Amino acid sequence: MIRNLCFQLLFLFAVFPVASFAQANAVDAAVNGYVLDPSKSAISGAHNTLTNVSTGISQAVTTDEKGYYRFPLVPVGVYRLVTVADGFQTHTLEGIVLSVGQEARLDIPLVVGSTSQTVQVEAGADILDTGTSTVGAVLDRKEIENLPILSRQAYNFLLLSPGVIGMPTSTFSTTQFTFGGTERSQWNLDGLDDTQHGGNRQIRLIIVTPEAIAQTQTLANGYSAEFGRAAGGQVNVLLKSGTNQFHGSALGQWRPTDLQAIPTLATVQPNRSWYDEAFTLGGPIVKDRLFFFGQFENNPYTLPNAITITPASAAALALPSNEIGTAPFGETYRTLVGKVDYTLNSKNSGYIRYARFTNHQPNNDSGLAIVDRGSYYVDHQNGGGVQLATVLSSSLLNELRFGTIQRDTGDFPVVNNSPAGNVLINISSVANIGFSPLTTTTTTERSTSALDNLTWTHGRQTLKFGGEFDHELFANLSGTAPTFTFSGLAAQNGRPAVSALNQYLNTVAGAIDPATGLPYTYTNLTAYSGNPEIRIAFNFVNGFVQDEIRITPNLNINVGARYEVILFPTFDALAPYPLSRSVPNDYKDIAPRFGLTWSPFGSRKTTVHAAYGMYYDVPGLGTFYNAAQVNGHRLLNYLVTGSTPGSPTFPNVPQFNGGAFEVPPSITAFDQNFHNAYQQQANLQIQQELGANFQLTIGYQFAGLRHGLYYADTNLTATGQTLADGRPIFAGTAKRPNPNFGAINLIHSGTTSNFNGGFLTLQKRLSNGLEFTVNYMYSHALDDNIGEGGSISDPTNLRRDYGNADSDIRHNLVLQGLYQPKLAAPSLHWLNGFELSTITYMNSGFPINVTAGTDLNNDGVVNDRPLFESRNSDYGRGFSQVSAQVKRYFDIGERIHMSAFIGAENLLNTNNLNCNTTTGCTGAVINTANSSDLFRETAAGTSRNVQLGASIKF
Repeated sequence: MIRNLCFQLLFLFAVFPVASFAQANAVDAAVNGYVLDPSKSAISGAHNTLTNVSTGISQAVTTDEKGYYRFPLVPVGVYRLVTVADGFQTHTLEGIVLSVGQEARLDIPLVVGSTSQTVQVEAGADILDTGTSTVGAVLDRKEIENLPILSRQAYNFLLLSPGVIGMPTSTFSTTQFTFGGTERSQWNLDGLDDTQHGGNRQIRLIIVTPEAIAQTQTLANGYSAEFGRAAGGQVNVLLKSGTNQFHGSALGQWRPTDLQAIPTLATVQPNRSWYDEAFTLGGPIVKDRLFFFGQFENNPYTLPNAITITPASAAALALPSNEIGTAPFGETYRTLVGKVDYTLNSKNSGYIRYARFTNHQPNNDSGLAIVDRGSYYVDHQNGGGVQLATVLSSSLLNELRFGTIQRDTGDFPVVNNSPAGNVLINISSVANIGFSPLTTTTTTERSTSALDNLTWTHGRQTLKFGGEFDHELFANLSGTAPTFTFSGLAAQNGRPAVSALNQYLNTVAGAIDPATGLPYTYTNLTAYSGNPEIRIAFNFVNGFVQDEIRITPNLNINVGARYEVILFPTFDALAPYPLSRSVPNDYKDIAPRFGLTWSPFGSRKTTVHAAYGMYYDVPGLGTFYNAAQVNGHRLLNYLVTGSTPGSPTFPNVPQFNGGAFEVPPSITAFDQNFHNAYQQQANLQIQQELGANFQLTIGYQFAGLRHGLYYADTNLTATGQTLADGRPIFAGTAKRPNPNFGAINLIHSGTTSNFNGGFLTLQKRLSNGLEFTVNYMYSHALDDNIGEGGSISDPTNLRRDYGNADSDIRHNLVLQGLYQPKLAAPSLHWLNGFELSTITYMNSGFPINVTAGTDLNNDGVVNDRPLFESRNSDYGRGFSQVSAQVKRYFDIGERIHMSAFIGAENLLNTNNLNCNTTTGCTGAVINTANSSDLFRETAAGTSRNVQLGASIKF
């Protein structure tokens, strides 16, 4: 029924353009309003010119018969609006600050007089946003540059938005966050796709750092039809641009070891280092026409990992000293951005930009592995984009964008050979030694996008529609290193038990096992044959239509629709299991969007926002290309027991090609009723101005995921028996009905989630040197699976897992603020150059899913909960992190600004659990019910980091 309604809506859009007025611009703002005479009557034919004060680029429109004007596509920045009408004084409004996606309402009151006379007014900080029915927020350049994000991880800013719940990160690893109880999200950089779709959790494909960012926009619920490809939220990042004045900056900061807190759960301070340097430069190439901006940042740190091989084991294995102790772990992050903005003529303008991020890790080894077993990790992210915006006529605008972005990651051996051997050898609980070039793994994801949007404005009505094509290519190499395992021997025929270490040493020495009369040997060998490489591509076609109109001066409504289709490839026509060869395409994914903004009392001090929409998802594509790789045909796995007659002699590894040692593969298959997941979103917000500087928003939001992905093993034999709580018991993995396969994990579209949340946002605009925002949300998230292709505990009944979501947080509080003293007392003038900023995150804690620790239902997966135990029925401790920064400014003339600062992340050194939005607190504690130390905490969050720095800007 909903799809039929969508088809009807699309027809209506084509024939009778209707209304839509939500945030509808991916990289721009919009400005609208009425020009009125002293009696509040409309002035038609008034000329309005909007000029960017930094670049000198202007737009002009004329009011209609109702005195209404609108600039539909305005690049973000600071503007001047000049209004001229016969018989009235010229009106100039200065200092108009526009944010991405903003629909700024600026009514212009004209005074009777001559146009040679001018009334000049300064815009206030309280410009009304009359078109946003979205739950979300925009952070501007000042907040981005001055709030204490000590990790340089700009995406921690997402957590400052209403409607977002998550956890900050202290490195460039991705911030943990959810939108409406799910981690589904779409990332955009300058209006182009920047989403990594390979993993189940959608994250950014290219990282950029705060020094390069002009604004960030977070859309958590109820956004317009221009945005899609996620059953969750949207993250938009705009990079800085050059202006008519040269401007630049240099930043240096470091973390003195003596000021850092000892890591939580550690007893001594590790030998570590951290520093960061960043530079920017921008300015004109040709005044008013061509501008450039560039940024470079270098951020290395070291934090050696401990090797836990005991001295006795190292001596027995004759390991040299450089193979034990510590591995030189660290990371070196580098970012590079280059952007050119151009104006060809009065009708054509745009940008060209390039962004690059690299991460190099010299050795990520730790634990029982010798240093030679480590790997050198590289992560290279490169992307470019172009835009051409064309004024086709006074009422018709076109935006054309094209971009490509690629991420290449790899793990490579740190040595070419090893004295410990040229195969991988795992000695259980003792040491992992050896070397193999076949440990190399690489992953490439390349996303290419082309989109075109057309905007037609007619009076108070604006029709916008567009289309987009995306091509996602993956090229992966899997590691296929053969591995010998020594697990020790049980007592046998009068011979006592043999430790894993002695089993290995006796095997190397060629000793005879008195229990068998045969030479000692390994426990098992794993090996591979076939093709470890895969290259596969997915295509996406998307289109939208929306029509914008102002019904009355106080009422905006919006209606739109978006169409999306994923064109899945054929994975492997030779795959032995038919349902592994392809995925059914779903061609019926049309998503309606509706929203309104209403000022019921005329003064617009009170505004009501409401929205509803459907949002289709792009699933984690790794599920699909892994199904193409491991399907019983391309890449085969072998398991050899050392005591089996005919098994190869250690350390020899033969070339396998089928035979008795082949392991029946566990494969992924796809239900023929497969559908793409979607989320229904709705919100209602009441926004109230409280005096000149405060704004209070009270709201409710709902999000419900449908058709989420999960898998169930269909290659199990039922016994007819059940556990006491009704769960069926299976015959185990040795009695599969199809012996040619291990698990046959059939992907279904059927999980559901429901999120209900009430939120409150109090914002104080900048006055008397102080600005702050407080966001509080009470919510409850329920689901039966994360909806990204995970397993369920009962393969016959998905609903058994319905309960508190892994990301469920009942109470979430985020506060951010900036204070620059402006004190009049002469004795306190010295304080006026200081700035204090803070971000505080607090929540009530993530769930813990208690498991039985054994395979109760005998399905081969140890994920069963104890009898009658519901999913995620317990919770970890609450989270609290206060970050703060004190900065002192020093000005040299009007153009040069210097500062020195000290900041602290987790200022109070709170001992937080290392929980996340994917598994909650389950992985941070002992969660096995039969453990004597159930709920003992095993993973902690970041301890206090202290940072010193200085910067210069001009």
